[in-house]
Amino acid sequence: MKNKDEKQPPGCFFYGSHKQSGFSLLTIMLMAVALASGLAYFVVNAGLNVQGQMNNIRTNQLVAQAQFIAQRIAKCATDYPDGNNGTGFHIPYPAGSTTVNVPTLTCPKTTQNLWSGVDGVYLLQPPEGFGAWSYINDGTGVKISITANDPTAYATPISSAATRIGTQASSTSDTLSMFILQP
Repeated sequence: MKNKDEKQPPGCFFYGSHKQSGFSLLTIMLMAVALASGLAYFVVNAGLNVQGQMNNIRTNQLVAQAQFIAQRIAKCATDYPDGNNGTGFHIPYPAGSTTVNVPTLTCPKTTQNLWSGVDGVYLLQPPEGFGAWSYINDGTGVKISITANDPTAYATPISSAATRIGTQASSTSDTLSMFILQP
């Protein structure tokens, strides 16, 4: 039995009661609500960001392919500076005073298709939703272009690709163009 003279701890109503330790049910419920809210926020934002991710992928594809094609065409002009394309415009570059499909380009000096794979280089398929790359070599310069099949769906990646490429590129809502050589 306890002595009456023993003092009770401060704030304790009943002698011998113990201070509660651990989590209360209210704390666990609040943590569950916070976790559920965070998960819901993440799922909603991830769903909304899918279009942004797809635009970023298309932008990267357009930039990479444009630079790859431009480098391949410039390599031909550098390797064979005396080439004769028969058009009178930018002689070492492949001919094409009217629009030509990039897959059919031949180096003027060797008349070999640039994408035949003889030297291990092949042209990639255009990004999904786009037609084939085109090429022109006229009095305004040497440039390549690609057009979207659905202009409204690809305006953002086209514009982003032109911005990322820089001053040698331009865009409309459905077409990305890039100069390889400007006069």
